[in-house]
Amino acid sequence: MFQRYLEWLFDVPPAEPGQGSHWQIERSFPWPQWCLLLFVILAAAFVVLVYRRDAQSLKRSARGLLIALRLSAIGVLLFMLSQAVLRVERTELQYVVVLVDTSRSMDTPDQYSNAKVQQSISQLIRDGAEPKSTRLNLAKALLTRDHGRFLKELLQKHKLRLYSIAETATWLGNRDLIRSEDVDEFLPLIQELEPLGEQTRLGPAVRAVLNDLRGTPPAAVVIISDGITSTIEAERLSTSAAYARSKGVPLYTVGIGNDEPLRDLALSDTTVDEVVFVDDPVKVAAKLKASGFAGQFVEIQLKQDGTNKLLQRKQIQIVDDKLPIDLELSFTPTEVGELDLTLEVIPTKAEPKEFRADNNQEKRHVSVRKEKVRVLLADNLPRFEFRFLKHLLEREKTVELVTVLQDSDPEYSAEDQTARPHFPVQKSELAQFDVIILGDVSLTYLSPQVLDHLRDFVKTRGGGLLFIAGPQHNPLTYQDTPLADLLPINLESAHAPALDSPISESFQPQLTVEGLKGNAIFRFADNEPDSLAVWNNLPGLFWMLEAPDLKAGAKAFATHPLKTSGNNKYPVIVFQRYGAGKVMFHATDETWRWRFRVGDLYYGRYWIQTLRYLTPSRLLGQDRAAELTLTQTVYQKGEPVSVRVRFLDDRQTPVNDDGVTVVLERPGDPQRKLKLIRLPQAPSTFEGQLTQLPEGSYHAVIETPSFAGAPPSGDFRIESPLKETRNLRLDVAELTQTAERTNAKYYPITSAQELSEELPQGFPVPLKTDTPKPLWNHYLALLLVTILLSTEWMLRKRFRLL
Repeated sequence: MFQRYLEWLFDVPPAEPGQGSHWQIERSFPWPQWCLLLFVILAAAFVVLVYRRDAQSLKRSARGLLIALRLSAIGVLLFMLSQAVLRVERTELQYVVVLVDTSRSMDTPDQYSNAKVQQSISQLIRDGAEPKSTRLNLAKALLTRDHGRFLKELLQKHKLRLYSIAETATWLGNRDLIRSEDVDEFLPLIQELEPLGEQTRLGPAVRAVLNDLRGTPPAAVVIISDGITSTIEAERLSTSAAYARSKGVPLYTVGIGNDEPLRDLALSDTTVDEVVFVDDPVKVAAKLKASGFAGQFVEIQLKQDGTNKLLQRKQIQIVDDKLPIDLELSFTPTEVGELDLTLEVIPTKAEPKEFRADNNQEKRHVSVRKEKVRVLLADNLPRFEFRFLKHLLEREKTVELVTVLQDSDPEYSAEDQTARPHFPVQKSELAQFDVIILGDVSLTYLSPQVLDHLRDFVKTRGGGLLFIAGPQHNPLTYQDTPLADLLPINLESAHAPALDSPISESFQPQLTVEGLKGNAIFRFADNEPDSLAVWNNLPGLFWMLEAPDLKAGAKAFATHPLKTSGNNKYPVIVFQRYGAGKVMFHATDETWRWRFRVGDLYYGRYWIQTLRYLTPSRLLGQDRAAELTLTQTVYQKGEPVSVRVRFLDDRQTPVNDDGVTVVLERPGDPQRKLKLIRLPQAPSTFEGQLTQLPEGSYHAVIETPSFAGAPPSGDFRIESPLKETRNLRLDVAELTQTAERTNAKYYPITSAQELSEELPQGFPVPLKTDTPKPLWNHYLALLLVTILLSTEWMLRKRFRLL
């Protein structure tokens, strides 16, 4: 206020926002300095001697007052003789840079064992009107509460620049804060900050900020962070301290978080068979990750949703926080139906609370059936494909296998438990099966009536039929028979390589869009890219039947990489719907080569998934008019979640391109709905994406269109990047060390308000000097001399010295 008065008095323009001013009075005496000093001494001595002689009768205080008035008048006259002028130098205020950590670890909601600290944190959250007490919300509350009081206090002596830091430093608003009104404008930007950084590289971020201001180094840098660096040691915050010190910039650190071990129990990787059987034990496996529970007991519960029936419970002790624990629970279903299971971990000690509880349970859906998938595997000779497929299905507990080998010894059917002496001839016998696999079967053993029964088995009963091409019979000898109607290829243009022609080069089939996105047959890993990588690295095939022409409605799932007919590549795996059933054709009999060095790992997965795909709808626990698939089962936080629905029955495919709605459910959260859009290249497939989902386990289920039975569903999980969330403890040592190395100070979040009082003011940067303002001839100088001499004269008259 006083400076504003002086600016008005001497007609000095006020400093612009973000600037300061330095006032200096310059004098220019006509005499040498020694003459001036001698004059002052003689004048002072003369005045004192005169008043000691003339005012001996006055009190000392009165005499001193008269001497002071006379000397002051002489001093003002000397000031006027000095031709004094006022020089105003314009300066720029130094920056204070505020860095706010927005990495994933800042999304952590901390719990504090110290009641006073917890109370202070809760009050700060209330003052900042933040919904949850995550670390980033605490930082935002510090900066925004009381209309940005913290920033406005910093702004009194400095200019401000705000950055968010994670992998890199991002300048907020791309402009500086100069006036208090700027703070009000920046508050919404601060409120919009989100903890989306996949990595924390505090050291490089600080160096980048200092390089941005290399021409005007800041007075200080304020770092609001938990001090966690998720990358290499060379990028820790303390590594930037030496660089900042060489620039003369102190790094003040504000720590947010809890330096105590975070308590958390997290279930993940829960697996259970989708289809199980009555009176068979069902195993539920999962992994438990624990933090802050070393030496304590927790309870694992497996419950049935709806009835809340407890299926199994067990207590385990957490021996080591660092290693995940493999869990295994089991139960035996006694009734046919659909079961929604919840696996939950419950701490035996309720206090202190976990920092998050939404990862304490996972849900899975199980279909309980009484009958197994009944499969008939028939071939003429015991080819490699027949042998390996037979051994696989004999071991598969969800399959009841019957085999027929046409060219076999009579003793074979008696010695082999799965073998029958002949192919089923009655319609009722075929009706006992769900899927029939026809190898290189000779029609000489099958009557026309049996072929009609096979056609009715697919068309009317809705059974699944798979043809495996062979060098002798299947499918070239099936022309002009009912089996030709079932095949998805045109036999007129099909031909097989000559039996005596050598084949020296292998080929790797390529998946089509329908094969990759339209079904779950080729799911070899948890996500689509990994599944495709497995497929592309499977051992190559050699022999295949060449069938260039597909029937209308048939869809190629896999094709030859090179051989083409017109614009279409030769199909290797083909599918079509026939009446109420499904038909698949393998143009090769060499999928057994996929067992090379890995056994049944991928070979078995392919065939089991194929059988389930061909199984009639009535046997599966959910409506098989459609399938819901996810590109992967585990997503990193921030990664888009792709949901795909494929309609197996074209009659139920929605007419509208956005006719599919999927609901996502997460424990403790409201439902999220996602509209899926039809894929142009696959009209029966709909796809959609969701982004920025919070961490946790999700259950996806189709809401529209409706289904007669349980709608298709799927489960997935959102996780934070492992490096970013491996250690979530506040690194007080790192933050303190960084501050002390730069002659600064570390503040916990609860005392951060004190920081503004201790920041250095910095060194003003000169900009320009205004035109000098003469003071020696200012009217105030003459007025002051007049007042001093007049006052002295009146006092002398009163004291009778005149």
